[in-house]
Amino acid sequence: MAIVNTLEKCLASPYLFEDPAAPGRASALLERAGDRLAAAADLQAAGQGDPADVVYLAYEAMFCCIRALVYAKGYRENGLRCLMLAVEGLYVRPGELDAALVRSFELAQRIKLSAAEAVAAAGALVNRTRELLQRQGL
Repeated sequence: MAIVNTLEKCLASPYLFEDPAAPGRASALLERAGDRLAAAADLQAAGQGDPADVVYLAYEAMFCCIRALVYAKGYRENGLRCLMLAVEGLYVRPGELDAALVRSFELAQRIKLSAAEAVAAAGALVNRTRELLQRQGL
């Protein structure tokens, strides 16, 4: 298979596909994102545990948000690369989502953010996702 490096190639691959039921799953993903964000914030506020755990929980919150956004547009993914290309093509390029939030997601995935930065970025992405889903009637 060819290298999948554009939204169009993702759509032609088995890694991103239309699913009419996907928008109905976006709200549950956003709820899970809120739960993960709350857990990250609580752990950070307690000052106990490993900061990497806080970053990981924040990453999970951001992952749920990115997935919810793509699902809201009626797509499902079978790979992180196509999920990232989809959110870029569907939200970042049209100016609906700040690319810095997606970059923070990528940094959190590699545990390259501090706990405070990860919680702040996850909070911003959860809030923006909530706004975008409300705008879409979800």
